[in-house]
Amino acid sequence: MATIVVQDDKILRFLEVILDPEVAPERVAAFCDYLSFDIPDPEAWFNEQRLRAGAVYPSKVIMVEDETAMRAALPAADAVVIEGLQIGADDLVEGANLKLVQKFGIDTRNIDLDACSEAAVPVRTLRRRVNANVAEHAILLMLAVGRKLIETHAALDFGSLQALGYKPSKFDADHVAGANWARIAGLKSLFGATLGALGLGEIGREVAARASSMGMDVLYHQRSRLPEEIEAKYSATYVSYEDLLKRSDFISIHLPLTASTQGMLNANAFSQMKPGAIITNISRAHIIDRAALIGALDSGRLGGAGLDVHYEEPSKTDEPLKGYSNVVLSPHVAVAHRSHNLADTAELVENLVNALEE
Repeated sequence: MATIVVQDDKILRFLEVILDPEVAPERVAAFCDYLSFDIPDPEAWFNEQRLRAGAVYPSKVIMVEDETAMRAALPAADAVVIEGLQIGADDLVEGANLKLVQKFGIDTRNIDLDACSEAAVPVRTLRRRVNANVAEHAILLMLAVGRKLIETHAALDFGSLQALGYKPSKFDADHVAGANWARIAGLKSLFGATLGALGLGEIGREVAARASSMGMDVLYHQRSRLPEEIEAKYSATYVSYEDLLKRSDFISIHLPLTASTQGMLNANAFSQMKPGAIITNISRAHIIDRAALIGALDSGRLGGAGLDVHYEEPSKTDEPLKGYSNVVLSPHVAVAHRSHNLADTAELVENLVNALEE
């Protein structure tokens, strides 16, 4: 029986459900519920993966929360699956039986690749489909706010537009085109605009790739600057936090919620933003100070906001952000259809099989 050490990420727990028959029944039931509204028969899918796993099922799956726990488990490990935990030369000495280091993502800065190569331990990466979907949603929110899509939905007649405060009037068709006869001012485009990416990790890179292909100039800021080859790949320029705030037409958040990032978008940050800037958040709500966001909206300085993550989920019925026409709120759906979770998981299982059955 193989032993697989897995970082205790809530998505990586799929591996425990599939491969370890000793998994708690409550966890299996929770995952079936997690999939149920999109996947007709989750248990059938789990069983299909077990069949595909061949000799890798059953395995002992050890979920670890931190590097200390991971290192304690490495001597018995045949493979390790990590997202953010560090793997270095000393860990490879402890994990003398390792046949695979699997990164749950594409950013391998937490893995000593040279040490893995010297130890003849292969490293596999995975471009997460879910991250691509979340990036799509970030772009969607930018467009929806910038084009006032939700505010003007179905406002196709004079009365509807006038009720929204607009002054529609047809143009002289003998001389000019008829586009935007609704006379909706202030519409914003992505092409030619500047995106400020707060974080250029797994999701940030997916957002940057899409933004760049749509003609945006991409700035980014995070704690540590990336190597030049990664910046070039994503057409991204590293700037200070203050510079990003001042220069960006759109700001997209892709940072984890930590003590240092909580409330980093505060009143001072909003005061430094370009007037009319639009902010989108597909990461964690509390990275934006709620009172500061409302204050920036009330002042008229902020052009709008698109939020897929919220301060309470479910939110209260009287959530104040619902009252702003330039705020687009989606109910934490950026991950899209659950099939993308399953495809990512199936690829992980396949990589484990290829490494451990050799």
